Amino acid sequence: MKRPDPNDNPWRAVALTSAIGIDLVVCLVAGYFFGEWLSQTLGGQLWLLGGFLLGLVTGIISIYFMIKQYGGL
Repeated sequence: MKRPDPNDNPWRAVALTSAIGIDLVVCLVAGYFFGEWLSQTLGGQLWLLGGFLLGLVTGIISIYFMIKQYGGL
């Protein structure tokens, strides 16, 4: 009989899912505030969109590395 893998814990998957959501929200909010600061400093609303997109890209990259570490990809 095969021994159970200690990495197949459902709580570990719940923790990963929660960490992904929190990480994405934190990166998006940080990008928004960075873009808002740039908009006030340099003028124009395009900086706000750029900051938000920068936060999104940062969040996606961070999530990629988080899943890579969790799943051993």
